[in-house]
Amino acid sequence: MLRFGLFITTVCSIATAAVAAENRPLCDFVQKVLAAKADSFASLRGEARNPAVFHNEVFYGSLLPPGGSECTLFIRSKAGSAELPAKYSCTLGAAKTLDAANRVFARDALELRACFPRADFKVMYDGDGKDPSDSLDWIVGADIPGFSLELELSNGMSLIAQSFTGTGDPELAISLDIREN
Repeated sequence: MLRFGLFITTVCSIATAAVAAENRPLCDFVQKVLAAKADSFASLRGEARNPAVFHNEVFYGSLLPPGGSECTLFIRSKAGSAELPAKYSCTLGAAKTLDAANRVFARDALELRACFPRADFKVMYDGDGKDPSDSLDWIVGADIPGFSLELELSNGMSLIAQSFTGTGDPELAISLDIREN
């Protein structure tokens, strides 16, 4: 009987670990992107984005996060005398309300913290979200040896677009930047 109980406990532990691993889609995605960091994410390079404007330094990303949103690869480049590191930037989602966007943002922040438990994540809040026409920019980020992560909840791009159209409340976007150091 003791062996059977130990077997059940072991099977349950393995099943729990498997379920936990299955419920980490953002972590799994980030790990795949980091595997491509050795070549400055070049293996994730898709079609060039407006090469006449971006001089073949900005590309569509070929690896998408859960939910199939859009990613952009910025190759290592120079801006004047400054060298800009390679960056893989993805939109993880968007929402019309702060409550809906914050649920996604909080879930993703928790998953990143669990994925990198030794990282020292910093949090920055700019704006409280009470007035949708005010700027909102919340960031959870960490510098980890060799790369940095920045999860952002913002209505900035939507506010800019709204200033041209003058219609509706701005949409809140959740994005993730993975930058080589």
